[in-house]
Amino acid sequence: MKRIILFVLVLGITCSCTKSNRVDPSQIVGTWENTELDVDIKTYNKTNLDSALQIELGEWEAILKLKPIKTTYFEDGTFVAKYFDLEGNPVGEEKGDWKIVNDSLAINSAGYKNIYHVTFKADKARFISILDWDQDGDRDDLYDGWQKKVN
Repeated sequence: MKRIILFVLVLGITCSCTKSNRVDPSQIVGTWENTELDVDIKTYNKTNLDSALQIELGEWEAILKLKPIKTTYFEDGTFVAKYFDLEGNPVGEEKGDWKIVNDSLAINSAGYKNIYHVTFKADKARFISILDWDQDGDRDDLYDGWQKKVN
């Protein structure tokens, strides 16, 4: 009996390790709006202090004092992220390139380069990455964000 359980366990692990979780690039094309965010910031600005930013669904404007970021991914591999204040006035824009690498979204802009593990659930996408959120020069901050496809 132990051998059967061990065999099933090994078979399950083997299958899960070889399973391809590739993302179809057409899944990302369109406009997405940030909805939730959780960032664990390690050694905030090179101090011994850790910090966290957590934004639940519906809290984006109250916490960040901005409208949710709208990012459009175009079929040609470019993107534009637009930032608006609470009155809807533009306050920033970021442009760059994107590509899908297996199960991840690689972003390249003038400001940064990041790779996000991405998963899709209906009209929502989850983006997870280790990046330099606090811009202290260390890629040690865990980013976990959700976006909703708006068109």
